[in-house]
Amino acid sequence: MSLKKRLRAISLETRFQISCREWLWPLMFPFSRSRMRRFRAGSESLPEEARVHRGLALVIDGFPGSANSFATRAFRAMQEERVPVGNHYHSPAETIRATRLGVPVLLTLRRPIDSVSSMVRRWPFVPFESALRWYVMFYEAVEPHLDQMVLSDFGTTTNEFPAVVAALNQKFGTSFGTSLPAERMAEFEPRLRQSEEERQRRVTEKREMESAYLGSTSEPCRRDAEAIFARLAHRSLGD
Repeated sequence: MSLKKRLRAISLETRFQISCREWLWPLMFPFSRSRMRRFRAGSESLPEEARVHRGLALVIDGFPGSANSFATRAFRAMQEERVPVGNHYHSPAETIRATRLGVPVLLTLRRPIDSVSSMVRRWPFVPFESALRWYVMFYEAVEPHLDQMVLSDFGTTTNEFPAVVAALNQKFGTSFGTSLPAERMAEFEPRLRQSEEERQRRVTEKREMESAYLGSTSEPCRRDAEAIFARLAHRSLGD
């Protein structure tokens, strides 16, 4: 591994060690600044959505690879007017901070093998074992605060998102739009736009990633991840 990639892996380790400790949320400021620069350079999110504050209408967060992008894009499409949505924090410290400020929170959840494989596919310099350990840290940190959030598993998020937004309205007394025509789903879920050849290639890649996951992670860590997933899945909208 090159020095640059090794440093990126160390940076992510540091980030998760901070972000999974609620009392360290002020130390997330440098990461919020970096996120703000990315949002300013992009076209989807606004700079003011890069940090937690009372002006946000909603925070959508979860471990990487758990349909955060889909949920954010679909939610935006369902609203008649633009509302500020905190997104892609991947940070329990900031998400829990949002609940303290009274901001509604949608937390996404996916099986550890799928979330971790997605993360490593995106960032190949991340070891599977590290990503799996971060997964456990992330959801153990938010678990005590689930009563102040709406938790949605991957299948419910990607297939029944209007029901997810309806649950937000019911829990938080909001009036978010809940209409999303089925034909628009493909705009936010790339898998729905894949050709048969692409689908077959993805199936092969998925099998290879799952094999690498099983061969690169320890049984105790996998067991811890499956345990936290099972506990949270029991409390999710999809249960």
